[in-house]
Amino acid sequence: MNRAEGAPAMAATGGCRAGRGLPQPLAPLPRRTAARFMGMRIFVLAALLLLSLPTLAQTALRATQLAEFADGLAQPHDAALSPDGRLIYLTDMRNSRIQVLEAMTLKPVGSFGTGELSHPHDAEFDRSGRLLVADTGNDRVAIYEIKGAQARLVGELTGLAGPEGVAIMPDGRVLVSNTRSATLSMFRDGRLVQTAGDPGSSDGELRNPHDVEVASDGTVYVVDSGNNRVQVFDAALRHRASFGAALGLSGPKYLAIDGDRLWLADEYNHRILLLDRSHRLLGVLGSGRRGRAADAFHKPEAVLARAPYVWVIDTYNDRVVLLRVD
Repeated sequence: MNRAEGAPAMAATGGCRAGRGLPQPLAPLPRRTAARFMGMRIFVLAALLLLSLPTLAQTALRATQLAEFADGLAQPHDAALSPDGRLIYLTDMRNSRIQVLEAMTLKPVGSFGTGELSHPHDAEFDRSGRLLVADTGNDRVAIYEIKGAQARLVGELTGLAGPEGVAIMPDGRVLVSNTRSATLSMFRDGRLVQTAGDPGSSDGELRNPHDVEVASDGTVYVVDSGNNRVQVFDAALRHRASFGAALGLSGPKYLAIDGDRLWLADEYNHRILLLDRSHRLLGVLGSGRRGRAADAFHKPEAVLARAPYVWVIDTYNDRVVLLRVD
């Protein structure tokens, strides 16, 4: 199409029309100004990246590795200390068994559950000294009488949906987390007496809940893994608080209570967090990157603690590590 007669000509340079009110080419920035502007952009991007990292250097805890056990383990998940503190009962999930270890050396003592358990995730001792195992693949809690590494299956709690956490209330009731139904089940004397929770992300709702732990005062902690948070309930399972957003959690799994401190396995961040009972961060084990060392883990799912000792269930390194934390 031909240009209409009398139409304004294109400017000789810059590709802009010459004429009143039309944009003129901008002069290029001086080299020093352009470099300074680019440097500021890089600084801002770097600062944003640092703020997004989950682990702050100043919160790193000092830990010394005392022992490690990995022989034959396949994605261990959680563990329970025996009432006398001498043994650890480890849920060796993909081997569908319980591995028994000496707590302070991690030397193997024996194992049990083969042929009875299917992908167990959690274990807890009740007030009678029986070991309750979240037998996830069988949708039950298996109950064992224990003598060292010898165990006898004596009962079960049923009607569950992918149980992955089990805890004992101060009055002896048993609390179980159900991953598939996103609920909590409360049992008394072997009978289901209460169910709480629904799928969702509001207060009191759950998504893929894993661990459940109970403090000595009856406070209930539920690791709401799919919502990247921990929810806090009272002994009647009424919601009281939630935390996790400020910590940058990514797939938290299992939690341990040691006096007035909480230890939390933050799986996909490859780290273990130390918190106070007000949920403030006190320190971090792990660099935040996948590794295998005293201070480096690969998707750890659980932790046990009895100060100054910490046992990290380093799930995807297929090992358990005993640390002394200074």
